[in-house]
Amino acid sequence: MKSNAIIKLTSSAESSRESVMEMSILPGEKTPWHYHTLFSETFEILIGTLEVGKGKTIIRLLSGDTATIAPNEKHYYHNISSQECLIKVTLNSGNENFEKSLFILKGLAENGLATRAGTPRKFTDLAVFIYLSNSRMIGIQKIAEPVFRYIAKVAIKRGYLDDLVSRYCS
Repeated sequence: MKSNAIIKLTSSAESSRESVMEMSILPGEKTPWHYHTLFSETFEILIGTLEVGKGKTIIRLLSGDTATIAPNEKHYYHNISSQECLIKVTLNSGNENFEKSLFILKGLAENGLATRAGTPRKFTDLAVFIYLSNSRMIGIQKIAEPVFRYIAKVAIKRGYLDDLVSRYCS
């Protein structure tokens, strides 16, 4: 399924302490419960509505609302509305690999290589995304982490990440 996914990097970890990106979350797009170990993540809703699971609570964020996810705090997001949601994501501290992961993810979606929910269709693409984004899984899915990590490292060693970066991160 092709999408009209957009992403714009406004501040990079390369030159700043934070990574700041604006991106669209399309209707139905979602992440599974997960957490990051390297950074906090703040979602600011610019346009639309976004459901965010944070710890043990589920929050419905509207335009102007923010939610900050601490390192190691489990979370997810889901656009449950029928309208596109535009958000600003700030990572503290910034992370260039996470920046690349989102450009790759949105590029795959734009080329029809992701599901309606935004998940890469190709296992290798999913493994590389999870690895780059410092995403850690929750519950039974955690069992798959070593497999994803192995597949990602092999793909990176073979130059697959370089190919994805040249296609989606320029």
